[in-house]
Amino acid sequence: MRIFQYQGQEEDHYTNTLMNILKREDCRLAIPFTRNILRETAQHFTFKELKINTRVKYCPQEEKKYEYIIGIAPYKRAIEDRKKYEDNSGSIPDAWICGSNFNLLFEFKIRGVLDENQLAAHKKLLGKDAKIIRLTWADVISSLEKIHVLQDSIDHYLLNEFLCVTDNFKSKRRASGMPTQIISGINKKHKCHFIITGSRNIKVYTVELSVDGNKQMLHSNLRGIQEARRWIADYVLNNHEQLGITFEGMNTEVTDYCVVPGRAERNNSWNQWRLGGFL
Repeated sequence: MRIFQYQGQEEDHYTNTLMNILKREDCRLAIPFTRNILRETAQHFTFKELKINTRVKYCPQEEKKYEYIIGIAPYKRAIEDRKKYEDNSGSIPDAWICGSNFNLLFEFKIRGVLDENQLAAHKKLLGKDAKIIRLTWADVISSLEKIHVLQDSIDHYLLNEFLCVTDNFKSKRRASGMPTQIISGINKKHKCHFIITGSRNIKVYTVELSVDGNKQMLHSNLRGIQEARRWIADYVLNNHEQLGITFEGMNTEVTDYCVVPGRAERNNSWNQWRLGGFL
């Protein structure tokens, strides 16, 4: 068991940590955890021969009577399944919890929302009657809080430490004031990007599209920079083929250039963020 081994990506790391905590002592914590998050759905589960696996594409056990895809993200809304989305058949589930008569496939997102196309791809890994259940991290946190107060010192400590880091999954801003959705600030003026112009004083923000140096006004009456980014995210979702950007579902990287009228150009900022952070 390697609870604290870093997995290379933040999402995989937290999944590995949680699943290894639940796996302790023959998966005994997985029982109340599953019952808490699934409630009535879990009432017919037989919690024997429990097994937990992470980062395994295909179900590690045979088809069972009860099979579910459990999608967990900060926000329950998922992007809609549209034919123009890229194929997600190669996507690997984050975790599996399997018992005598059930198989549960878990897909975790610590930023943004679930990708409906990814969930549909995961459904093909289970039997034809498998169902999708969408939950939020609030559901997971509530379940863990109910469990950790009843546990011995080791389990109590591990669960408490994990609950502390879940603040990262739902916080809106870093201590610096920069939104957590911003992943970098690289000048990409020679690539497709969006120009957001406005300020709190003016109270009106505009969005322009810049491709190969050619600018096109897309919207001229938005009420804030976050609203502008949400509008851009929806625009990219519906027009990514025409934009010629690399579309990776919720992980699609978008670049904007923020301009405040009257401010020195050197103080304007480049920003990169993931599509899922604003949908």
